[in-house]
Order: sequence, then structure tokens, then C-alpha cells
Amino acid sequence: MHERKQRPAVRPPLSPLEIGIEVVALVSIALSIYLTVQAWATLPARIPGHFNLAGQPDAYTNKSDLLYYPIFSSIAYIFLTLLSRITQFFNYPWAITEENAARQYRLARGLINWLKLLLIWMLVYGEWLTIEMATKQATGPGALVFIGLMLCMLLSTAVYIVAARRAR
Repeated sequence: MHERKQRPAVRPPLSPLEIGIEVVALVSIALSIYLTVQAWATLPARIPGHFNLAGQPDAYTNKSDLLYYPIFSSIAYIFLTLLSRITQFFNYPWAITEENAARQYRLARGLINWLKLLLIWMLVYGEWLTIEMATKQATGPGALVFIGLMLCMLLSTAVYIVAARRAR
């Protein structure tokens, strides 16, 4: 790939869309914490720990493992937020120049932010589904939501590649 040391050190300001993504991501983490706290007293000692493609539990685990959802959501948020701040050092398949640096960095940061939000939504949905199954109240699409979120991740990546290629 192209020499990273020679790239312009540009940090484009956050767009209103990026600010909105950050707010929604933080609210989603707060929702994850709320779900854990709200459901804790009503959960049995053993809860679903894994689901098959039909959205049915096929393994069980301890109730305390529910804490991993808000913890992993928070860690993912922090890690991906920090990662999105160093777009100058990413690998790009084309040269980054003074003319295209701001646009390329903004697009790369946008991709990381979208993927961060979708990952957090996957974790929140997994937590909600676990709680619903554990309390025998499960309704809804099961694994279809996970598949939809994964497809959104792939689509986001494809949109980024097309937009970044055009912005060379």
C-alpha cells in the first residue's frame, strides 16, 4: 500500500450524521444497561447462552453472563471510537493526497461509526432475545434480525468502497 508517513494529517469535523450515530450508539448502550438492570430480578439462574439459526436456544449459561452484553457494547464503543480517530494510518488501496485526504478520512471514519452502531445493535438485540427466552416471553423474528444486521454491515462496507473509490 501507499506510504502512510507522507499522508496529510487532516481531521475533518464530525458531520451531523456522525454526531447522530454517536448519540444513538450511546443511547443503545444505555438501553443495554437498562435491560440488564430491569430484568435481573426476574431471570432464572440459567439463561440461554447460544441460539441456533431458527432463534431457539441450544445452550444455556449462568445468569451473570448477561452482564457481558453491556460490557462488550461499551468496550466495542470505546475501541471503535478510538480507531475512528486515526484514519490517517489506515490501509487504503489508493494514494491519499492533499486533495482527497479529508474526504477519504471522513468516509473511513463513517464506515467505522456505522459498523460500531450495527455491532452495538446486534449486542442489544442479543441481550433482549436472551432475556425474552429466559423469561419465556419470546416473540419476534429471532435470528432474522441478526441476519439483517449482518447484511447491513456488508452493505455499509460496499457503499464505503464505492464512495471511497469515487473520491480518489
